[in-house]
Amino acid sequence: MTFNAGCVTIVNPSDRRGGTLRLATAADVDSLDPARTYYVWCWMLQRLLQRTMMAYTAAPGTAALVPDLAREPGTRNDDGTTWRYELRRNIRFSDGTPVTAADVKYAVERLFAQDVLAGGPTYLINLLDDPIRPYPGPYRDRAGLRTIELPDEHTIVFHLQRPFPDFDHLMAMPVAAPVPRHADTGVGYETAPVSSGPYRLARHEPGRRLLLGRNPFWADDPLRSALPDHVDVTIGIGRDDVDTGVIDGRFHLNLEGRGVQLRAQERLAAEPALLANADNPATNFLHYIAIQPQIPPFGNIHARRAVQYAADRTALLETRGGPVYGGDIATTLLPPAMPGYVPYDRYPGGRRGNLGAAFAELTAAGLPNGFDTVIATQAGKFRGVADALARSLARVGIRARVDEMNVADYYRAGLGRPATVHTRGLGLAVTDWGPDFPAEFGFAAPLVDGRHVKPLGSNHNFAELNDPHINTLIDQAQSELDPGLRAKIWHQVDRAVMEHAVILPLTYDRTLHYRSETATNVYVHAAFGLYDIQAVGVGNLRERN
Repeated sequence: MTFNAGCVTIVNPSDRRGGTLRLATAADVDSLDPARTYYVWCWMLQRLLQRTMMAYTAAPGTAALVPDLAREPGTRNDDGTTWRYELRRNIRFSDGTPVTAADVKYAVERLFAQDVLAGGPTYLINLLDDPIRPYPGPYRDRAGLRTIELPDEHTIVFHLQRPFPDFDHLMAMPVAAPVPRHADTGVGYETAPVSSGPYRLARHEPGRRLLLGRNPFWADDPLRSALPDHVDVTIGIGRDDVDTGVIDGRFHLNLEGRGVQLRAQERLAAEPALLANADNPATNFLHYIAIQPQIPPFGNIHARRAVQYAADRTALLETRGGPVYGGDIATTLLPPAMPGYVPYDRYPGGRRGNLGAAFAELTAAGLPNGFDTVIATQAGKFRGVADALARSLARVGIRARVDEMNVADYYRAGLGRPATVHTRGLGLAVTDWGPDFPAEFGFAAPLVDGRHVKPLGSNHNFAELNDPHINTLIDQAQSELDPGLRAKIWHQVDRAVMEHAVILPLTYDRTLHYRSETATNVYVHAAFGLYDIQAVGVGNLRERN
């Protein structure tokens, strides 16, 4: 094995079946309900449990879409407002019942019950809902969503409110996984989801353990190899302990995909034999600081711009692993892999910041002596970033207190809930973001489209930015069928967002992952920047005491 081999090839290829794939994570899953999950590593876990209409191919170096439950990609009308799919025959759920187009329609309808099932992406609501007569979801309206048509039990047709050329990508999300109405228990469905993929839930002890076993009815799947008999996830141990467990051979992989922490990075760098088992892919993630205009004094744009200029980007990059493992200093909203990316820097001044410009902005804000604020963060590398940011800001008199929040609640009960942000006065927040699908809309819309601001713990527009000009540009981009023109509009979105100074880009991320020597069929999936666990098999792993 060699360093970065998993970015370009399959490491330890094998067709050996059986055994238990042992994974570890510091955080628990956000949800096992495909309608509510939003963490990228939980989407990778869903590839074991659920099948979607479309999916990303099981191979390194590509983010290509392929049919999964569908027999072929969607066929659309000329303006991209109608999409038609035909399902494979003879697919069954883990309870033995057949999968039909009605189950896919019902899964999409569940998304509309945001008062019950908040948490997951809502693109399909925005595209399919009737603005005159909004659909409340299947728990309050059993007549069903009128914009989805079922010509027969294996055909489904989506009628969109506007053109959306990336619709196949939405059909690869967990929200497109079928849900049988007879098994749905609303908010309780996540405790006993019915599977359409190769594995089913055997046990979930929140905060401790997740165990998956085989789905005996799984068949006709060209994507998944499903080599292990069981998948056993240890939950809730410290991130340094996760790293040690994988490096020492007690676990095959870190499921969460945050990458090894600084202590493990130093160990790998010092031991070439261990570094040969690591991969450091560019992830398409942006690591950034959210700046919250709802929290004083950040309602004043000059206070926000003072933070932009005061940030020591070099010191912040070092907390992520430096330029070798951590990535590249970022100055834009869109990461370089996006077609709409154009390099520029709205707040120039060098990698250590521009303190003169920061002081000038503080004066313009009427705050020449600085101000007090709070930086939200969680344990691990996020905490290191928060501390480095606080030191940067102190150079211009901005006094920032770090508020370290619980890992499991950081988004759902913390940053993702505007009421919590307001109550705790979280003016700044350390976070990162990768695309929901590999296109600009899948990256930027949840972060900066004002119509995506949500109150119930699933908000990712942390700044609560709602600029009509930006919203209009987003709509123009997604109605444009010419890829080149669409990319130019997305660059306009990027510049408009940076003008508001609500996002402080830190790094275009690279993440250092470690793979156990006994894991087989390991590769980094280009669409997610993580190991594709649905493909992984097991060799011999030392049993835990």
